[in-house]
Amino acid sequence: MRSERKASSLKIFFATDFHGSEMVFRKFLNSLKFYQADVLIFGGDITGKVIVPIVKREGTYYSVLYGRDVKVQTEAQLNEFIKVNKNKGYYPKVVSKDEYDELESSKARRDQLFQELMKERLEEWAKLARERLQGAKHRLYWEPGNDDAYAIDEVMDAEACVSIGDRMAELDDYRVLGLSHANMTPWKAPRDVSEERLAEIIAKGMDGLAENDKVIMVYHPPPKDTTIDLAPRVKEDMSYASVGGQQDMIHVGSSAVREAIASVQPIVSLHGHVHESKGADHIGNTLCINPGSEYTEGVLRGALLVIQDRTVRNYILVSG
Repeated sequence: MRSERKASSLKIFFATDFHGSEMVFRKFLNSLKFYQADVLIFGGDITGKVIVPIVKREGTYYSVLYGRDVKVQTEAQLNEFIKVNKNKGYYPKVVSKDEYDELESSKARRDQLFQELMKERLEEWAKLARERLQGAKHRLYWEPGNDDAYAIDEVMDAEACVSIGDRMAELDDYRVLGLSHANMTPWKAPRDVSEERLAEIIAKGMDGLAENDKVIMVYHPPPKDTTIDLAPRVKEDMSYASVGGQQDMIHVGSSAVREAIASVQPIVSLHGHVHESKGADHIGNTLCINPGSEYTEGVLRGALLVIQDRTVRNYILVSG
């Protein structure tokens, strides 16, 4: 009797929540070869949060870092200062005194510059991904997260990469379902929506999914009431609540995401969003993973997993 051909395995390196960090993104691209993975998947929150103006006056540059005034007098020092800010996920920008005054007085101008800088860095990253992954079996699969502005979507659809935000994509004989939105947060981020609206977005993203499809979910928010959705409770004044001298940790994940996992039972669901809740859990037969994030420290946290047919053969959470 002839035996059936054994299904080939797929080795995935997954990471999330880089928030603009140049260092972490470069480490991420290098991880394909380092871990000998077949494909890289990124799970949302790719842009940074802060513009750092660097004011040029009479050949000297003035700025602020970590609340302290910085004075830079040489081009070498300037380049190093810019590098440090990019690695932290910030957007350094050299401006004149008049341009700085305009930014200070006009929110519209600040917003415009912020979008320009976000898109510029993403375009650089898409180009870098094309160069680094040349000859690889797969392109980079990536999506925005709830903190990311809609303005970046046109860049996320770059030819060098496969955008999976709120849509379905093919990866070998698997179906990858993405989700870039999240349930409401205290910060009211650009892609925060109600659970009802989130369920609608999830359902639309599943359009065309067949019952026997082999599914990998890449949903930015984790499922509610798991070990991977615990975060400090935020008070009305936006400070963190504590109990007995310890942070009051609560479940902040999405019930719509949990229901989708329970219904579809994908092979694995990959999440981010809650940086401090690294770990793994199960909903039914589905392994749910959140590798966490330490982007401010330049640390790449990720999950390396091997899938074969309809099973996660093994996985490990890594950092470096």
